[in-house]
Amino acid sequence: MLPAMLSSGPAWRWPMYAGEPDVDAGPAPIANTSWLLRSVLAASYIEWRYYAILSDALHGIVGLALVNPQQRFGSIAESGLLVILAGNLKQPTKSVNPPAGNEPQNLCWMHLFPVAACRFDQPEVGSLIAADQHCRLTLRQQGPAEIHLRLELDPGLRLELTHAGLAGTAIEPVMGDDLGRLPGCHWVVHCPSPVALTGGEIQLGPGFDAALSRANQSGAIASATPALLDMTRTGPTVFRWQRASGYYEHSFGIQPLPLHGWDFLFIPDALHGQSVVMQTYRGSRQLRYLEVCWRDGDQPRVQRFDAAQLSLEWAEQKYDPLLGVTRPLRRRIRAEAPGLRLQVDNRVLDRIPLLRLRRLAVRHFFISEEIGVADWTLDDGQGRIIAMARNQPCGGELAHFRWRLGKTCLGKT
Repeated sequence: MLPAMLSSGPAWRWPMYAGEPDVDAGPAPIANTSWLLRSVLAASYIEWRYYAILSDALHGIVGLALVNPQQRFGSIAESGLLVILAGNLKQPTKSVNPPAGNEPQNLCWMHLFPVAACRFDQPEVGSLIAADQHCRLTLRQQGPAEIHLRLELDPGLRLELTHAGLAGTAIEPVMGDDLGRLPGCHWVVHCPSPVALTGGEIQLGPGFDAALSRANQSGAIASATPALLDMTRTGPTVFRWQRASGYYEHSFGIQPLPLHGWDFLFIPDALHGQSVVMQTYRGSRQLRYLEVCWRDGDQPRVQRFDAAQLSLEWAEQKYDPLLGVTRPLRRRIRAEAPGLRLQVDNRVLDRIPLLRLRRLAVRHFFISEEIGVADWTLDDGQGRIIAMARNQPCGGELAHFRWRLGKTCLGKT
């Protein structure tokens, strides 16, 4: 059983970790250790909420990552709430100057709020209000798997996002403490909705160039394809989606993740009420597993395969000069348990690099946001098919430490 502060629920975990009322005492699990160790582990605190949208308008993510909230080691480590919007934008719903054809347009934008600009669990538990000179974010949380998020950026960007997890598909939290040797380190993966219905819209307009420029000045590698920028310069461009497949994860803990990283995949299919989620954290056996959700008649079913039951192979891969690492182009996954066998073929069609260069602690770390499709089949071990999907849009990430910076990153600070 997880300790109370690690158990499931919609609340932000940071206020509990902070050890009220003495915030400087450090996260509660390490409050009785030395000042230096307390500082290192407090700087390693991370909590994220990750919303994926797999629609005809947007194939990408909206991510919120709270990092180093006590602002330790400020010369080398970032602190604050990082907001990320990244993915492929497809044919707009409304545009003054739409591009010819239907080629997806890549977008990556980031904004870092100071912790002092954030109000956690306001006005409801799990909700959030964050605002500074250029940006305002409101997150309204109704239970563990239903949200409404609004992002307004002055100028050039407005985002509305709704997300409702399908009943009966929630995955129980999993805690791992085998990721490192520092005492007190641990990580909790909590997935309230591995498959969800999501709706919303993104409006881009004149001034979005300035927003990208500010993001780059703050240390991010932010970008948009030229055709997308051309659209925004001539007037409002809107991308809208309804009842699309989504994925939501709320994970947190004390862990220097850039030293370890992850390789994970999600394949939500809201139409059929099913999903596959693979979590693999480098160096961990506890956090190496796969879960499949499917419908057995009217009843939702969930099966977890642990590390001993899971096989992951990068069937195709290539060196990526921007990331400075080798990354997968294709994954083949097998998982077996008594009476069940799952086979997955994931093809990565595109990737969005999430890179930040201003601080040493993240300069040699990368996240590659992946955009792809997958085929999967769940059978009874004797060949009788229980559930399946073909050419299903999917997402995921590869992330870990890198020794060398990518070619286009060299010379930036």
